[in-house]
Parts: sequence; C-alpha cells; structure tokens
Amino acid sequence: MRIGGTVAVAMLLALGGCGTADYVSNSQASVLLIVAAINEGSVLDSEVRYGTGSGSEFICEDEVGVALAVRNKNPNAPAPNVPGAVLVNGYEVTYFRTDGRSQEGVDVPYRITGSLSSAVDVATSGTSDVIIEVVRRQAKLEPPLSNIEQSVILTMMAEVTIFGETVSGQRVSGSGRLQIDFADFIDDETSCPGS
Repeated sequence: MRIGGTVAVAMLLALGGCGTADYVSNSQASVLLIVAAINEGSVLDSEVRYGTGSGSEFICEDEVGVALAVRNKNPNAPAPNVPGAVLVNGYEVTYFRTDGRSQEGVDVPYRITGSLSSAVDVATSGTSDVIIEVVRRQAKLEPPLSNIEQSVILTMMAEVTIFGETVSGQRVSGSGRLQIDFADFIDDETSCPGS
C-alpha cells in the first residue's frame, strides 16, 4: 500500500506540471515584452568596407530599429497600468548561419551585448522603437567578415534579445531574428551613412 501511495503522489506531481506554459515558469511578470519587428522586417545589407573606390577605406557599424510592444498576458486584464510598464535596459545579438556553421570568430562574428535606456508602456496596440547596434565595427575587422572580398556575399541570421524589467521589478525579455547580407562593394563613400 505504501508503494502505491508513493506512486500516486509522484503521478499527481507529474500531472501538475503538464500544461504549464513556458512563460509562466520563465517569467513571473504579468506582461510580455514582444519584439514586433527588426529593421522594419527587411533584410539588412551590410557593407563591410566603405570607400573602396576612392582608395581610402573605412568601416562603419550597422544600426537598426527594433519595434517593441508590451502586452498583458491575460487579455481580460484590467486597463494597462504603470507597474506593468517595461524599462528596457539591455540587448544581446548572437549570429548563426543556416548551413550549420556557426563557430564564433570563424564562421560568424562574436556575440555582442549593449545597454539601452528606454521605457515601453503597456498598451493594446502600437509599438515603441529603440535603435541598437546590430554589427559593430570591430566585427568587420575580424574573421569571417574581414575575409569577405568583392563579389562575395555572406548571409547569416542575427538573433536579437531585448532585456528589461517591469516598474514593479519583474524581469522580462523578448527575441526576434534579422537576416544580414554582408558584402564588400566598390563605392565612393567618404563618410558613414547617416553621419
């Protein structure tokens, strides 16, 4: 009888874990931080070296806009309130290739992290934009990007994770992916785009 009781308790505990959504165990916040779009949903064309046609080469970072939204987990929750607002404080970018070759510093650039300082209110529609540096200059000075020569295009994916916490102190994060096509075209630029 004792063995049967132990088995019954074990089964009840196991069943108790069934049906629990990941976000419940991974985040205790009452809201979700959603990455709605990166670079407006477009592929990023990344120039590895500028000024190759002018004889004076230089390197520029790549920045993209990230559209963020904060939504209540419970669609029947009361109207948005201040404790659910998210203070966005950082991000991480990791790179991978679809051919399975993803060793950092050999096949893809090293992952990067950065700081942000922005607030995103809980809402039922709309997004808030933040700008992140998705490819740093240093990455273009190291393999595999430094190995790219004219007429070569290297395509990879960047996984962008945004971190934050609610005003009430609960941690949240959201992720999205961006395709980047790296190339080194002949051009006559004399300064970084947008400068």
